[in-house]
Amino acid sequence: MSALALALDIGGTKLAAGIITAEGEVRVSTACPTDRAATPAEVVAVLLAMSGRAMAEAKVRWADLRGVGLSFGGPVDFPSGKTVTCHHLPGWEGFPLRELVAERTGLRVVMDNDANAAALGETVFGAAQGCEHVLYLTVSTGIGAGLVLNGQVHRGANSLAGELGHTLVAPDGPACTCGRRGCLEAVAAGPAIARAAREALAGDEPSVLRDLDHLTAKEVAEAAAADPLAARVMAQAGGYLGLAIAGAVNLVNPQIVVIGGGVSQAGDCLFAPIRETVQRHAVPESVRDLRIVPAALGAQSALFGAAALGFGG
Repeated sequence: MSALALALDIGGTKLAAGIITAEGEVRVSTACPTDRAATPAEVVAVLLAMSGRAMAEAKVRWADLRGVGLSFGGPVDFPSGKTVTCHHLPGWEGFPLRELVAERTGLRVVMDNDANAAALGETVFGAAQGCEHVLYLTVSTGIGAGLVLNGQVHRGANSLAGELGHTLVAPDGPACTCGRRGCLEAVAAGPAIARAAREALAGDEPSVLRDLDHLTAKEVAEAAAADPLAARVMAQAGGYLGLAIAGAVNLVNPQIVVIGGGVSQAGDCLFAPIRETVQRHAVPESVRDLRIVPAALGAQSALFGAAALGFGG
């Protein structure tokens, strides 16, 4: 029987669990909304109950598992296995998540933040297969990044490598959730795209976009093919993303840039300005063979990365 790992993903909006083989076959997966009022211990209890049901469906015992991989939606201290914090859920400061899951399962547990996990997932099972030097970005409500260098996740001195979302790209730009101004996340994440469209709609330029109070980045992207205002907003976001990516490409010289997250589904209205900006601002030798592609695993990149962690990461 193929080796199996239990993959767990704790996100601000969703909990997920899956039984995944070393070849990337999902035997069973399940998900449920995250209860934002739950304590960390209660979240773990829900996740392990989900895991138990998934294992029963797959006819898998704990003893059949190679290990547990855990993706967490926030910064983690990799050596200690503790969460640092979570911007979407309360109570996770310094929580011993890896230790608790290992205690409850009796298995070896490897934990990382969701961007690192997604980078690993795309490298092992997805769009970056065969590559040893990978830059992964997730662009959704926020912007994060993960690096795989020489085939290994690069975590940095304090497990904080990859905070590309807080790279300064627009001096004196909008306020960011981190408290500074002009961060990439403040001008190119989903909420920033929606805000830029609302601001543009305040003028007299005609547009098919409506419902300003509930406008989303997805609606802006869908309108971009036929709506000049929407196209301009998406191009601006793509340009900012391209600037940040160009800097990262100059620094680490990846073979491939993989972009995931909900905003990455926008298509050419986002990817074309990203690619054009990277070509214009990165060192020519670094971009000659560089590929910039959407994530192949979609919303499950981090879950597949968790499986890779469970197999030894």
